Amino acid sequence: MNIAVCDDQPEVLDVVENMLREIPEVERVETYQDIRHMRDEFEDGKRPDVLIMDICHEYNTRVPETEERQEGIDYAYELNQKFPELQIIYLTGYTTRYSQHIFLKPVNLVGYLTKPVNADILEKLLKIAKERRAQEDEKRVTIMCRNQQQIFYLNEIWYLESSAHRTMIHTYENVQVCHDKISDMEERMGETFVRCHQSFLVNMKYIRRVEHDRFKLENGEEIPISKKRYMEARTRYFQYLEDAAS
Repeated sequence: MNIAVCDDQPEVLDVVENMLREIPEVERVETYQDIRHMRDEFEDGKRPDVLIMDICHEYNTRVPETEERQEGIDYAYELNQKFPELQIIYLTGYTTRYSQHIFLKPVNLVGYLTKPVNADILEKLLKIAKERRAQEDEKRVTIMCRNQQQIFYLNEIWYLESSAHRTMIHTYENVQVCHDKISDMEERMGETFVRCHQSFLVNMKYIRRVEHDRFKLENGEEIPISKKRYMEARTRYFQYLEDAAS
């Protein structure tokens, strides 16, 4: 596994890096003090399997006055929206300050580490991350887009849209076009997707709320629900919420 560690304290980075290098499953370790530099590298394609990230507000001292001041939780949420396959382990020296906040912005969370870091707990969390990654590797599809085969993780797809004999695959970063029928792709997308309209297949993971005749997504987009599929789509979505909460 490739691991990134982000903390504003260099001594913490050194300790955690040394611990990680003793774990057989860890292949590469990258450390960052500057969260914006880390974000830029992720966007350039240098993405780890797991991010161990301090959630303390000291990150705010590095944010220009022209930008909205954020905490580590906000950055983690932003990164996970762009890279949903990225697994995150929170790290903090304040055991109670953030305990009520870590679940307010959902991310692909593996666990929570307190300082000083316990090497055994760290290794156990990485084993959980490795098992989850193996499961996620099974949840992907290969689709021909523009005469090239592309691999999509199901959890990075927000929705599929059928238009003019093409299917558009909407992700956080872009839109890919393929010539498979949306009805054929529906069988491959899995149980987290619901067909709410003849032209739309939406990932319920990214639905913020259901309105009378549409789903409102986390990014503000609205997906129509047809009258024909209204009852089934709502039932599927509420069952999804119930299963996720149990």
